[in-house]
Amino acid sequence: MRTGLLLGTILGCLALPASAAAQSPLFRRVSATLAGIEGELVEVRRDLHRHPEVSGQERRTAGVVAERLRKLGLEVRTGVGGHGVVGVLRGDRPGPTVAYRADMDAVYSNAPDPVEFRSETPGVRHICGHDLHTTVGLALAAGLASVRAELPGTVVFLFQPAEENVTGAKAMLADGVFSPLPAAVFGLHTAPLPVGQLGTMPGTMMAWRDRVSVRITGSGDLGAAADTVSALIRSLSTVDPSQAVVPRQPPFVVAQVAPIGETADSRTVNGSISVADDASSARANGTITALVGRLALPEISFALEYTPRWVPGVTNDAGLTSATTASIRRALGADAVVDVNSISPAFSEDYGAFQAETPGVFYYLGVGAIGMPHSPGYVADEAAIVFGARAMAAAVLDRMAGSPGA
Repeated sequence: MRTGLLLGTILGCLALPASAAAQSPLFRRVSATLAGIEGELVEVRRDLHRHPEVSGQERRTAGVVAERLRKLGLEVRTGVGGHGVVGVLRGDRPGPTVAYRADMDAVYSNAPDPVEFRSETPGVRHICGHDLHTTVGLALAAGLASVRAELPGTVVFLFQPAEENVTGAKAMLADGVFSPLPAAVFGLHTAPLPVGQLGTMPGTMMAWRDRVSVRITGSGDLGAAADTVSALIRSLSTVDPSQAVVPRQPPFVVAQVAPIGETADSRTVNGSISVADDASSARANGTITALVGRLALPEISFALEYTPRWVPGVTNDAGLTSATTASIRRALGADAVVDVNSISPAFSEDYGAFQAETPGVFYYLGVGAIGMPHSPGYVADEAAIVFGARAMAAAVLDRMAGSPGA
């Protein structure tokens, strides 16, 4: 953005950061609201952290979310796709509908919680940052509700259950969460970037996971047959699974096998195939189909099913990524968003199920984390809550106003 001499002089006299010149009055009011409730938001996050709930059991978390949304004056729907909560904020001015998604569930972990507001639920912790995601969503709702009279359109807040077992997004969609279909959907995930910074990229940002399932029946040695199939699935890997957390460029394949399902007369081998390009997916499908098809074991039959994008991953709309990244940088500074150019095969997301319905952009939110998400010592800096909400407000407001390229 070009700045003329007069504007430069004014900014210098006011000692404002350059980004302040690009902040709309609406965004400034949202920012002021968020600054005023930061302490309250931190307490919300800590409450959620103390009471983590795994996939499908998010009753208390959903209750906290619904209560806070109602107090903000939003229309609230509960029990969506399980314990999902939907809050609808209708602006007083006409405009598009935009959606924002936050996931709510925690994971099983027996590792000691290193923070003072540690989990009070034995064996369950928020070590993926979903407590912070939920709080950012609530912060965004509070900020935007404070400018409802000037808000040009509608914002739909999706508080999703069951992300960790990758069933929640599809379940919410099956419950009609997108009615009407929004013009865009946004979301974020904590990451070990500095606080005050986000990361994103156009196109595939998080690998998707294909699913291969082989049912083995017959009167022969079912255990040996299952071991053989498991080995064939693992042979698809081009990356050692122990190195799957290391970011890299596609193409890659990481194939892992779940515990074998067993009945008296059958075995079922399920494999997860992480890929980030269509060619690798097609090649994995063709290879495992051919390998299993050539198996000839005495008195054994094999039935194979290959499901592409069983976990949809994250694929950002290129035009929307460019537009919203520009919006965030205008509002918060040129360094507020960094370009991501590699993918960690180990990490995936079911957020992509929403992107399959409407354009979306997903961001990594820097939380200055100690440890990667899902690592035992993971700790997220709570200063990221207000920054994340401000960044998403910039993206949402510009999309609602019809920013160029959006």
